[in-house]
Amino acid sequence: MAEFNEMGNETEQNNSFRLERMKKELEGWKEVLLPLNGLINWEKPYHPPIIVGLNTFVFFLIWYFQPSILTTFSLIGLAIILIDFLVPMVGPTLMSSKWTGREERQYEDICVRMLNAKTHFGNFYEAMVELKTNRPKMYFIVIMGTLISFAWIGCKMDNLLMTYFLLNLIMLVPGIRRNGILQKYFGRLGNAIKSLIQGRVKKLKSN
Repeated sequence: MAEFNEMGNETEQNNSFRLERMKKELEGWKEVLLPLNGLINWEKPYHPPIIVGLNTFVFFLIWYFQPSILTTFSLIGLAIILIDFLVPMVGPTLMSSKWTGREERQYEDICVRMLNAKTHFGNFYEAMVELKTNRPKMYFIVIMGTLISFAWIGCKMDNLLMTYFLLNLIMLVPGIRRNGILQKYFGRLGNAIKSLIQGRVKKLKSN
């Protein structure tokens, strides 16, 4: 029992250490992360149109100018480097209001979610490595089936259009999860199917 307690304490200490390290790494971004977090979580009703509109504008520019793949990746790299360089410098200046305890808790919550996402990706990678080691045939079937499916979808759909829809979906998922949209509509669908089945059962019994 004592060993389990020690392991639990070590895990908590490790999680606290990882959280503090994450907070220090993102120190220059914290003023920007809060409004971005509100945007992707749809804290305002106009946030989803903003997300879709920005994506649409960027993809419209790519479609209109039709840059080469090398140019596209170079421009994306330049944008990432500029953002990474300028945000820690300009962010605290733009967000000049005093940092409150409520904002610190929100920032910590963002860091926790980012750590959880990192842990999920790590667990997925370890699961794939374990599957490859212990069940190589199953690993081969899963990977080949997935890649062939993606290749088939890519042949049937325009690459730019597919990327546009995929990026929109990825950026809308946090808001969809936070607002429980899937649960709400799937719950309605389940209730409708359940009532339909119960109605038919009642008719059969009355006959």
